[in-house]
Amino acid sequence: MNAFVRAALAGAATGARSFTGLAALTLATPPGSATQPDRALSLPWVKGLVTLAAVQELVMDKLPQAPGRLGVMGLGARVAAGAAVGAVAARREPEPSSGATVAAVAVAVGTTVTAAWLGATWRRLAARRFGTDYVGAGAEDLLATSLAWTATRI
Repeated sequence: MNAFVRAALAGAATGARSFTGLAALTLATPPGSATQPDRALSLPWVKGLVTLAAVQELVMDKLPQAPGRLGVMGLGARVAAGAAVGAVAARREPEPSSGATVAAVAVAVGTTVTAAWLGATWRRLAARRFGTDYVGAGAEDLLATSLAWTATRI
C-alpha cells in the first residue's frame, strides 16, 4: 500500500512540476543502494543533475514564455516523469512484483495528469483573481514540494 500512496503523492508533485517528484525520490535514495533504479539514483552526479533540473523548472515556470503543461510536450514530459516516479515508488517496496509496479505506474500517471490539469486551472483562476499568476505559481510550488517531500517519508 505504501508504494501506491508514494506513487500518488510523487505523481501529483510531478503534475505540478515535472521534475519535483523525481528529484525528491532521487534525493531520498540511500547511498550505495544495491537494486535498480535506486543504484543509479544514488549516484552523486545523478542526484545533482536531477536536482538542478527541478530547481531550473521552478524558476523557468514563472517566465511568460514557459510552455503550457497541457500541450503535447508539457503533458508528455509529465506523463513520462510520472511513470518513472511510479516505478521508483514500487521498486522501493521490500518485495516488489511486476504487477504492483504496473499498478504504481498507473496510479502515478493518473495523479500526474489530474494534478497537471488542476494546476493549470488553479493558475488561470489565480491570474484572474490577483492580476498575475505569480501567486498561483508560488502556491503551486509549495504544494508540489510538500507532496514530493511527503512521498519520501512514506
